[in-house]
Amino acid sequence: MRMDATRRRFLVGSATVSAVALAGCAGDGDGDDDNGEESEFDDEDYDIDPDLEEGDGSYEVWALDQGRDDIFIYEPAADADDGDDEFAMTDYIDVNDLGIDADDIVPHMIDFSSDYAYAAIACTAGGRTLVFDTEEKELVADIETGPSTHMAAFSPGDEYITVDVMGDMEDGHYGSIVRLDADTENGEFEEVDRIELGESDEVSDNEVEPAHPICHQYTADGRSLHTLGPEYGNAGLVIVDHDEFEIERAYTQEEAPTNCGTMPHYEDEKFYLTAGAPSDPDEGEDGVGHYYVYDTAEDEFILEEGDTEGVDAHGFWFTPDGEELWILNRETNDGVVVDPETDEPVEDGYIEQYGPDQDDDPADSDAPDIMWSSPDGEYMFVSLRGPDPVSGDPHAATGITPGFSVMSIEDREYVDVVEPHPIDEFEDEAVEAAQDGDGPRLPDFHGLGVRVVDEFDTEIENSPGFN
Repeated sequence: MRMDATRRRFLVGSATVSAVALAGCAGDGDGDDDNGEESEFDDEDYDIDPDLEEGDGSYEVWALDQGRDDIFIYEPAADADDGDDEFAMTDYIDVNDLGIDADDIVPHMIDFSSDYAYAAIACTAGGRTLVFDTEEKELVADIETGPSTHMAAFSPGDEYITVDVMGDMEDGHYGSIVRLDADTENGEFEEVDRIELGESDEVSDNEVEPAHPICHQYTADGRSLHTLGPEYGNAGLVIVDHDEFEIERAYTQEEAPTNCGTMPHYEDEKFYLTAGAPSDPDEGEDGVGHYYVYDTAEDEFILEEGDTEGVDAHGFWFTPDGEELWILNRETNDGVVVDPETDEPVEDGYIEQYGPDQDDDPADSDAPDIMWSSPDGEYMFVSLRGPDPVSGDPHAATGITPGFSVMSIEDREYVDVVEPHPIDEFEDEAVEAAQDGDGPRLPDFHGLGVRVVDEFDTEIENSPGFN
């Protein structure tokens, strides 16, 4: 594993986290490995208690460490000099300390209500959706939504939260799409309806199998598009009519091999989706990096297999001026910028790297995953996976520097990296043991979201669905 100790880091609390105890020290954890056998490494020896710093209060970056069940919240640093690209950790939530009735939680993805007052966090291993009061940083709802709950997102208008539940991943099983009623005035949330994809006539009539929903977003006409997966071979697409809350259309993997990102256009009746697959050197397979554009008025694809110029297309996001749609490739740590008017890559739109470590060999390269822009249009924030990824194909999702990177939107270049729980606080032996299933849980950042606090003058809203 290659580490760059000289690389300047953004603020991590008071620039450090608590010291890591030597491997083998006793702790309160059971120290068991994945096989239930005693391990010499104890998770609690690697817990942190960061000193918090003051931010400028303009916006927050919520970074989810699904590897260790932590949520780190950053703001632009209050005492940063002009031109200093520094962020301060202003809040920290240890999800394991919230009294949640689950052995493993794995906070995976995050979405905010339209006024940013609440955050919905889907937890895969915990099979639940957590809702936080974002001002108080307090958990207000813990709802069991089902096995492998992958994404939860507020509807436009915040009447409900729609949840993608992959369900049991064994052969013959299907996932579900859950509706949670959202009473944002009283901070109350509860399940009110559920679509079992295995019981949908549209899914069965179109022979879409298996059907495990992954991600979704909403269209201007009140529907939602849900990719299926997570593997490329199990990809597909279903469209939900929210008036009847039922599957309206279903596309097979051959018709729509979309298995990850979902993004509506902010004003036109079209919708972007990504399709990604890692390469397989042993089988000589190159992998997939494509984006698709769907016409929501005519219900047809108007662009298929758009080239993302890399392997394993995954997350994407609009810049706040609405002029660019950034797409990233997880395996190759690169990406492309698309013009949302033409739906084609812009001239000189190739992004060479999202994370600090770039190499032709994925084992020596960072693995970017999810991105979200700053509301001032200055930065694109990109989550970076860890050396022992909890989700995704290890060949594509194994990263070097867990945390999130800071990209200059103007220059389309990597600026720096924020490491809330630096991987070099873990001994090399601990990292290697974790990769072998016999070590501590390592940081692995996946979900990321930007909560807008101040007023910003932008051409489009900083997150979908767009009103």
